[in-house]
Amino acid sequence: MLRNILDELAQVLREEVGGPLSTDGIDAEIEARLVMSPSEAVVLDVYPSAPSRDSEAAAFGDLSGFYVVTVRARVTVTDDANAQDILVDMIDDEHDLSVAAAVESDPSLNGYATQVAVDPDSFSGLLEFGNTMVGCTWRVLVGAAVS
Repeated sequence: MLRNILDELAQVLREEVGGPLSTDGIDAEIEARLVMSPSEAVVLDVYPSAPSRDSEAAAFGDLSGFYVVTVRARVTVTDDANAQDILVDMIDDEHDLSVAAAVESDPSLNGYATQVAVDPDSFSGLLEFGNTMVGCTWRVLVGAAVS
């Protein structure tokens, strides 16, 4: 189930964020796994957080609570101004590249989820990843669809 949720979240990001970037001639690597060695200047990866479950949200039929997933955006700093502009656009909830809006755009994830929500208190702010990338993370809560 978790693998399907990660795959569907990545697909939503490919469509909602990767699509507009592609239209502007910018390639993005968007994966449902941790990307250790990015191949593109813009990278979004989706992976289980630590801890990967939020038991405070547990309910009847879902004893373990929500899955907790990290969505991480990174951009290279070699083209400093353009990369930072893209990152700021991904952070901006009102922009077409908004990662938070994209994540919450499909609350069912093709039937694998009952709810998808970005934790509003979890945004990391800008982080440095080595000497060549900057980025940020969002904590996403996903209620798994129990059949």
